[in-house]
Amino acid sequence: MPKLEIKRKSELSRKEVSDRLIALGQALASGSEVELGSGGDSISVVVGDRVRWELEIEVDGDETEIEIEISWRDDPSEESTADAEPESDSPPPVKTARRGRPRKSTAK
Repeated sequence: MPKLEIKRKSELSRKEVSDRLIALGQALASGSEVELGSGGDSISVVVGDRVRWELEIEVDGDETEIEIEISWRDDPSEESTADAEPESDSPPPVKTARRGRPRKSTAK
C-alpha cells in the first residue's frame, strides 16, 4: 500500500482540543473504525485491537509540548509477542503541575 500522510496544524482553544481528544477516545472505545478530520478533510482508519502508545512531554523555557503517538500494525500476527510490554491492571500515575515550567526547590 502506498504511504499516506496527512498533517494539519491549527491553533485551537483548550476546549476545542479537549472535544477532539474526547471524540477520539470515544471512537476508540466503541469500535475499531475511527474517523479523523481537520480542515474539511477526513479519513476513516481501522485501529488494531493492540496499539503502541507513546507520550512525550517537553518543557523548553516558556514553551511546553505534549506529543501523543498511537501506532499499530494492520496484521497483528506480524508483531512479535516478545516485544510487547506486559499489560498493567492500573494506569500509570499521573503527574500534575500547576505551571508549564519546572520549579526549582530549595533544600531546607
